[in-house]
Amino acid sequence: MSEEKDFVPLEEYFSNDIDFGFTAVESDEGDSPPPVTETVVTEASTEIISSIEDKFSRLESKMNILLDREDEPDINSDLDMSRIEEKIDKILSMENTELTNSIQEQGESIRAIIDEVEERKREVESTIKDKMIEIEKLTLPLLYNLMKNDSKEYIYWPDRKQKVQSQISKIISVTRG
Repeated sequence: MSEEKDFVPLEEYFSNDIDFGFTAVESDEGDSPPPVTETVVTEASTEIISSIEDKFSRLESKMNILLDREDEPDINSDLDMSRIEEKIDKILSMENTELTNSIQEQGESIRAIIDEVEERKREVESTIKDKMIEIEKLTLPLLYNLMKNDSKEYIYWPDRKQKVQSQISKIISVTRG
């Protein structure tokens, strides 16, 4: 990670002695990152929930079959419903335990992903801040030099094409380099 820099006070640009090659003359006429909002969704949680829903659905249909058979007189007398209820309770308890464990594991995975995203976000913010400071150093002296003699309407600026092209090259090296 690069070392974080502080922004240069604006007064330093005003008193800067960089020569841009122009002088004022007298004449009669003539500027967010996301809130982050961050959302992390995994397919694994959807698959687990779907799997559990399928298991509950199968269990429910088996229970319905048993309940339908309960109405038949000779089967009802042979069934011990308390044992069936115990087994169903045991199955439900096991399914709940499995679901809880799966959710905890995914919560830990999601937390790790969020932490990694936050770290990368801080690195990008630091890099952007450094580049913005460099751009300030390249553009603000020019603008402050242009404001020095605001009472004069015209600017004498010989060789401005080469000087402006040089400054453009410096800015591009910061923004694209």
